[in-house]
Amino acid sequence: MITAELYQEGITYAEQNFLNENANHLFVDKALIRERFNLDGKKVLDFGCGMGGMSLWYAKNWRCQVHGVDIDRHHIAIANDLRVKHGVKNVLFEVRNVLDAPVEEKYDFIVLNDVAEHISLPILKAIFRELSRSLAFGGSIFVSYPPWKSPYASHVQHVVGIPWCQFLPQKMLLRLIEKNNRIIVGEEESDLVAAYKGLNHLTHKKLMAVIEGSGLKVKFRKSHSIANRLPGLKNLNLRLFPLDYLITKEFLLLKKNGR
Repeated sequence: MITAELYQEGITYAEQNFLNENANHLFVDKALIRERFNLDGKKVLDFGCGMGGMSLWYAKNWRCQVHGVDIDRHHIAIANDLRVKHGVKNVLFEVRNVLDAPVEEKYDFIVLNDVAEHISLPILKAIFRELSRSLAFGGSIFVSYPPWKSPYASHVQHVVGIPWCQFLPQKMLLRLIEKNNRIIVGEEESDLVAAYKGLNHLTHKKLMAVIEGSGLKVKFRKSHSIANRLPGLKNLNLRLFPLDYLITKEFLLLKKNGR
């Protein structure tokens, strides 16, 4: 059962992601999607949609049909309430595990936004195979995630107060998280300790191993770095050691071979 306080926290967070073009951890995602894709007339699957902020953003900004799925009932409850509050008609939210209940619809655009790093690698491999099957001809899968070397990859640096804290001795880090632990909105990950322990330490190399055998191929990759904020370096991909520790997010576009 979600408390009224947590519910309001979730509503505020998801609404910010929906309405604010410069939402802190999504402004690069939104700019990149606007720059590269026209979703008008498309069927969009937002896999691991969370509380629906990005699903609602797609539905508001394009004449598309959006299907948001997530395994967390608390997240979907908040997403549906926001859909009703803002009168967004072209989006459907549902609690669904696509491995237990595969979707039969074919989608032009499937997005995994800040979700791949939360799923164990064997399960993620099975999910990509299933999502590949759900692609319409010529469709794409867009993946964004913070790589494990990112200063923000731990998902708890905001409460611990230390970027790259995932590289601290684990006993020390867990003590710091427990000291600052609090309940969060999710049903599946209900506090900060669970959120940290649920991370799969995702890297580009690991993700390439995950999609192997799915029939998917990388068509585009962008590594967004802290250095991209500097004049003249906006589009530079800095992936060599030690500059790879400055990467805040990886973006990949996947398509089926031959499509």
